[in-house]
Amino acid sequence: MITVLVAPGAREVGERLELDEDEAHHLKVRRGEHGARVRFRDGAGVGGTGMVEVAGRRHVLTVELLEVAAPPPSLVLAVGAGDRDRFTWLVEKAAELGVTDVVPLVTARTADVATRVRDVHVEKLARRAHEAIKQSGSLWAPRVLPPVPYAAFVDAPRPGACWMLDAAGRPPEGLEGADTVTALVGPEGGFTEAERAQAVQAGYRPVRIGPHTLRFETAAVAAAALIQSARERGANG
Repeated sequence: MITVLVAPGAREVGERLELDEDEAHHLKVRRGEHGARVRFRDGAGVGGTGMVEVAGRRHVLTVELLEVAAPPPSLVLAVGAGDRDRFTWLVEKAAELGVTDVVPLVTARTADVATRVRDVHVEKLARRAHEAIKQSGSLWAPRVLPPVPYAAFVDAPRPGACWMLDAAGRPPEGLEGADTVTALVGPEGGFTEAERAQAVQAGYRPVRIGPHTLRFETAAVAAAALIQSARERGANG
């Protein structure tokens, strides 16, 4: 069944939703014709199925069945974002893995990089996160926040488990019951010694997730997968 995206908001059976231009084009490419039944998602916990009516360029979805999902446990990836293209890939994978928030960090080694993520890129990144839930089936898409200076993010109080991915850290442990997890991921070249010290002082635990040096997007995805796997073990144990 084809999946389309709709704007977030309260829904009810029988409601008629006009799809935007991108989603109408998506339906056309996928041969979603008049009378087709499709799956919809809003990325904020609401989805379901409905029937599409096509009238010229207008595609209107009538809601037939609703699904509502509670917010997932918080999983924040705060990542030194020095390469937009690779960060975009990371956002898509974060959506597939159930990450709740993706935060681009402005670190010492990304502040002057021409290709780093900036405020003007956030809307497009958020759209990519929503597009990714078409494939994953999730009712929730990650929030993509505007870039945050490293020091401001690290010094802000954070509940739950706090990781800093670090080759010199210890293997991950003790996450089975963690409802909230924040993971810091360094950019190309890693965090500086001063940034590492600041994170440790703020309560972040250095964690090693593999025997080799990982690119930032690989490290972030690996961390998210490990955290979600630990949560599954805890829920089923």
